[in-house]
Amino acid sequence: MSENWKICDNCQHKVNINALKCPYCNNEFSDESTLNHDIRELYEYCDLIDSRGDYSKTPLIAEIKSHDISIRNLVQNDLRNFLVFIACEGESQCDEKLEFIHDNLGIDANFDNFSRIDLPESFKVFHENDLFHNDFLKDNDLEGYTNKLYGIYRSLGDEFLKCGLTQPKAHAVLNEYMNNLVHNISQFKRNNSLANRPVDENRINEVLDVLVNCSSVGDVGEDIIADARSFINASVSGDDRYTAFYDELSEKRPDVVASIIISSNSDYIFKTSEKPPEDVGEEVTLQDLLDELNKLVGLEKVKKDVNSLINLVQIRKIRAERGMKQPPMSLHLVFSGNPGTGKTTVARLLSKIYCKLGIISKGHLIETDRSGLVGGYLGQTAIKTQEVIQSAMGGILFIDEAYTLAPKSQDDAYGQEAIDTILKAMEDHRDDLIVIVAGYPDLMDNFIHSNPGLESRFNKYIFFEDYNPSELHGIFLSMCENSSLKLDDKADEYLKGLCEDIYNTRGDNFANARQIRNIFENVLTAQANRLSADDDITDDELMTILLEDFE
Repeated sequence: MSENWKICDNCQHKVNINALKCPYCNNEFSDESTLNHDIRELYEYCDLIDSRGDYSKTPLIAEIKSHDISIRNLVQNDLRNFLVFIACEGESQCDEKLEFIHDNLGIDANFDNFSRIDLPESFKVFHENDLFHNDFLKDNDLEGYTNKLYGIYRSLGDEFLKCGLTQPKAHAVLNEYMNNLVHNISQFKRNNSLANRPVDENRINEVLDVLVNCSSVGDVGEDIIADARSFINASVSGDDRYTAFYDELSEKRPDVVASIIISSNSDYIFKTSEKPPEDVGEEVTLQDLLDELNKLVGLEKVKKDVNSLINLVQIRKIRAERGMKQPPMSLHLVFSGNPGTGKTTVARLLSKIYCKLGIISKGHLIETDRSGLVGGYLGQTAIKTQEVIQSAMGGILFIDEAYTLAPKSQDDAYGQEAIDTILKAMEDHRDDLIVIVAGYPDLMDNFIHSNPGLESRFNKYIFFEDYNPSELHGIFLSMCENSSLKLDDKADEYLKGLCEDIYNTRGDNFANARQIRNIFENVLTAQANRLSADDDITDDELMTILLEDFE
């Protein structure tokens, strides 16, 4: 790789790649990189699982071993598929990346066959093995290997994009993959936290007794809350073994159930560098959320429409409190516009605002698309869609590129099955579920008018216009501000002209803020390459972007 510097694991300073000791903290460097060390330990851990022999308490691993597949090979293949996918989808195929895979994973690769897998089998295996060692991990205050594997994916992907040819698109592909992986691991953990463990009736009764008799959830130990959350999630997921617990606790202490469910929405399942969902607690006021909405760059028409909608909801609430009659109102929305225009950001804020207004109980946002709703065969789609709906209860279900669900022919019944399941849920849970569908304007219009059920439930449209040059410039500056960066005068002048050119030559699928994000990441890479030869970098140099970083 071309970089001639590395980061000290101890103090995070950048030092010469050949240094044996950090000049800032005297930390001694190993000849082996941190990434290679982590991968070597990962393989050793796989070998331990392979050699354990007794798989009676880990049925998934037992099934894999019955086909004479080693856990090490399973993990190697998953990691290889991950990197090949990032390279191909990011249009960054090159021989250097194939060499990187061979050198770091010990396995050959090519760019002919790749696929996106929402949750690689490796994560399921490690989660099951973590459950097998759950008591040991808890007693020693250790996190499971599922978390470590996620960290390896993140580090491996970052290093992979540093070698050979890398298009800006590849960084966006990697970030999207990792964000989706966060969601999929969380979802899998919630749905499988108790699946492979025998029911401990004594523990269930103990947890129930404590919660029924507590004065508030704040007085209860974290171990009780964690187990109660697992029991509730298991019951909601259809595990009849925990139904009696959920029903009795709901009947006797609905306040406790609500507190546990709401807190679980913002409880990140594992520790990563990813930013956890923001809390919708009492410390954030409705006005705070409205201010955050109105401070977004651009989107003036969107802000006006959303504020009008909020005002309407508030007045309806006052009328209802005073016993006045009012016509029914649908809060489901159609967000139309090009990519990168802030649709997801506004939807996430709206979910919190609706929660503050008492429209929904939790105020979280669940993002999905066709791949998250449609199964591989008829019947599976309804189950898969119901699982997503269940996770969105009390919040907003945000379906991106919703038009892809519309049947393209009489043989395409899968999308229609998902639509029918969503429409039924909207009717059955009208008091605690809001659905927002999003996508390109013309395609969304055709989608809504393709089905009478969709037309009757989605009658409010919010159009997200493309950002103008001034707004694109402002978005870049806000990214700089959030990263403690600044532009010198020449770079700023160049950026303004660049934003003008991007806007004036934009096509039908203009990526807006996403395109600015790609430029920003490209500039950061150029700045890093420029500074890498400097052994004595000042703080001002680290914080300043120059004209040459754009060129």
